[in-house]
Amino acid sequence: MYRWLILSLTAYFIAHWTYLSTHSLLPPDCGEAAQIALESIFPKIVVSLLLLDIERLISLARSSGFDIHISRCKI
Repeated sequence: MYRWLILSLTAYFIAHWTYLSTHSLLPPDCGEAAQIALESIFPKIVVSLLLLDIERLISLARSSGFDIHISRCKI
């Protein structure tokens, strides 16, 4: 129970601080604030999830006439 409470409060505070950093005058949208937090705090995870989606949909793209090649390089 305590772990769930700690994780929930941590997620809320991260989303709330991200909302405050946008200086928006509109009321907060939790989903949008969570997405902004994910993109600003963990950009590598966002890119990895995007690449996984692209790899999953390569067969659909090929059936539509698109050819997608993904190559990674170490920086």
